Amino acid sequence: MKYVLVLLLFSGIFTANAQTTGMIIFEEKTDLHKMLPPEREDMKDMIPHYNTSKFEFIFSETESIYKPKKEEELTDNEAMQGGGMRMRFGGRGNRVVYKNLDLDTVIDSREFMQKQFLVVGVPQQRKWKIGKNQKEILGYNCMEASFQEDSTHQYVAWFTPLIAISNGPADFQYLPGMILQIDMNDGERTITATEISMEPIDPLALEAPKKGKEVTAEEFEAIQQEKLKEMGGQPGPGGHMMFIRG
Repeated sequence: MKYVLVLLLFSGIFTANAQTTGMIIFEEKTDLHKMLPPEREDMKDMIPHYNTSKFEFIFSETESIYKPKKEEELTDNEAMQGGGMRMRFGGRGNRVVYKNLDLDTVIDSREFMQKQFLVVGVPQQRKWKIGKNQKEILGYNCMEASFQEDSTHQYVAWFTPLIAISNGPADFQYLPGMILQIDMNDGERTITATEISMEPIDPLALEAPKKGKEVTAEEFEAIQQEKLKEMGGQPGPGGHMMFIRG
């Protein structure tokens, strides 16, 4: 604990008057082979190993918005063809996550089954455990933190106190610094910063999404599970679903 406090105090000297707005480009990478159920291992030769997409994370000291990069919007949620079968991801292609940490509010805009939903709630509070490991991401010294959600879901975050904002991509936040990488289930899905720009932003860029049916996280989960049973989808990492058709 003393190690963490000393590092945060040291970084605070440099961040006290630092720019607190900017944009980070993140790459989301999903290991499709790891998502396959054991009985479908034979599909590995017919599908790509990874699916990747890029997101913009625009932030101020208290607000942020996480959305697909423009060039990704048409491709991120498209079906991938291979060997006579089709794979499609649900819930991610048009996802936009708006957060206001001062107001303790998150609005998660998701497209599911060609319908738009606004999942409204509070930012998730994870009981992160800060470790001693460090590494560098894009020139920023980062510290490791981990969270075990249950027996099958584990998250490792890398955050930098050099950007003194307790936020991060998608629905990850509340570490003593900006999160620059998330690893879910040992590489099953990763979110990694590829570009960082600490520059003034247009306040209009932080406008919360408004189109869609407003639901709670519990209601949205129930809708997903119902359709999952109907269509034979497979649950994927981070709450996404993968539909497989022969």
